[in-house]
Amino acid sequence: MSLKISELKTYKTINRKAKSGKYISIDFEFKYNPNIKKFNLRILSKLLDFLFYYGLFFLISAYTDFNMHPVLLALLCLFLINPILETLTGSTFGKLLLGFEVIDDYCNKPSVLRSFAKNMLQFLNLIVYAISEGTAWSEDIYYHNEKTLTYTIWRKEKKTILKMMQNE
Repeated sequence: MSLKISELKTYKTINRKAKSGKYISIDFEFKYNPNIKKFNLRILSKLLDFLFYYGLFFLISAYTDFNMHPVLLALLCLFLINPILETLTGSTFGKLLLGFEVIDDYCNKPSVLRSFAKNMLQFLNLIVYAISEGTAWSEDIYYHNEKTLTYTIWRKEKKTILKMMQNE
């Protein structure tokens, strides 16, 4: 029977010294979380997406009579186009370059609605993070993934996750 990612567990054994002087092994069970933990890489992915869209609109406005500001259009694309790309391919431009993939709780590409919700929550999360100068929500920086049951994983880890889902 196949499980959802949110139902998977991981285990860790710790050896501690007892009062008697002998070492005892203690097993701990944790909820499995395949999300990429490196916040800087995830921000880099979003920055690469922004720069791609910005460059595209900058070139369009430079060679046409298109008058909208490239920064505003790039921001708009981050939160309107990226959910569609995540649904179709599992990645955006930046995620593809860094080797990331977005999956849902069943290890599939997320639906457009789920991906859109994830991106909107991520946007709100980044605003709070920036306003607080990086101090607020330091533990909840992946709030958007938790609430939408999505995961941003290394693309090469997907087979391992699928095997864990089948074996548990």
